[in-house]
Amino acid sequence: MASDSSADSASEPDLLTIAFALVAERGWSGVSLMALAERADMPLIEVYRQLPDRRAVLRALSERIDQAMLEVDQGELEGLPPRDKLFELIMRRLDALAPFRAGLARLQRDARRDPCVLLPITCRLERSLRLMQELAGLRSHGVRARLQRRALLAVYLRALRTWFVDDSGDLAKTMAELDSLLRRIERLAGLRAPRPQASPDDEAMQPA
Repeated sequence: MASDSSADSASEPDLLTIAFALVAERGWSGVSLMALAERADMPLIEVYRQLPDRRAVLRALSERIDQAMLEVDQGELEGLPPRDKLFELIMRRLDALAPFRAGLARLQRDARRDPCVLLPITCRLERSLRLMQELAGLRSHGVRARLQRRALLAVYLRALRTWFVDDSGDLAKTMAELDSLLRRIERLAGLRAPRPQASPDDEAMQPA
């Protein structure tokens, strides 16, 4: 019986993907419980359980992208300087956003008329950036960490703007822009790897 239920859940349509397909077609105002239920061919009550309102759609997206970032193999990050770790983590987020890009682009346009549309995502970005700091081996608490998150937020949003219009198959434009942005804030935001401490023998060899 357990295998049957797991098979049923695996065959269920992905409501988040459907929601952003509707956003791409109809705009943010065109997303509703009824529209989701009709497109997914699911009972209204089941849609409500998963995504009770439009804010829940944005919360679910944030959680999915955070989970994709948290699934990174720590071995791939080991030994990299903080800037390169952040590059890998941000690119993982953008890769995870790929299925929703058309809907997000439409959402961004709709937000120009109603900036409050993006509030649920903006509020959760603080948590996402804190997770990013921890994964990159950076401090996530204190004044310096908060200032660092502001710099990373600016980098992330600029990289997103490039990503929206990047028509290269390998996201070369986005990666080049992200690398440039991270290098630009590297010193200011404290992203440089700490210098290894000199051993006593090394110090003894220094000229007087």
